[in-house]
Amino acid sequence: MRQIKILLLALALPLVLSNIAVAVIDVVQAPTGFFVPDDSLKYSSPYYRDMNQDWGWTHGAIAGTITSAKLQISAFDVDNAGPANQWEHDLIFGWDTDTAAWISIPPGVLAGADDTWSYTDFTVPASLFNEVSAGLQVWMDIDTTSGGSWLVTLAKSVLTTEGEEPPPPQPGVPEPMTMVIWSLLGALGLVYGWRHRKR
Repeated sequence: MRQIKILLLALALPLVLSNIAVAVIDVVQAPTGFFVPDDSLKYSSPYYRDMNQDWGWTHGAIAGTITSAKLQISAFDVDNAGPANQWEHDLIFGWDTDTAAWISIPPGVLAGADDTWSYTDFTVPASLFNEVSAGLQVWMDIDTTSGGSWLVTLAKSVLTTEGEEPPPPQPGVPEPMTMVIWSLLGALGLVYGWRHRKR
């Protein structure tokens, strides 16, 4: 009887979970595209890019019910503190399959900071939730206003749902959840080994 209850629970659990909004995080970083693999390369080509070196990337598909999504892009040396016609403005877009067009993801431009790694938070509109489910395509149009005098380096693009926290913005730093999962797997392995030896 106990085995039947466990089997029924195992069969029902995926159906229950598929209808619950669960926080998910998808991180795109080196070696994908031109994300810098190491802090020491942040001023080096091909990672430190200007207006003639726009590029894009695609996030992994996120399954399940999505009620909110946030795109967080970690960038180094974003000089956008001044007037739009003189300072760096790096525009961020998502591909909308319904309109077959790139649409701006609010606030639309990297905020970042000068000579430091920091995230800019973008609120993914509901019109792109089906793209999040299939794998959101992102495009960055670098330095659209200053005439090519500014450059920027990216470390990570983080797509999160339901308020999941991003990893640290610096390149090469592992995701917190990755470390937690490996720690849990290690602990489970130790418990299993201890129980197996005890028998």
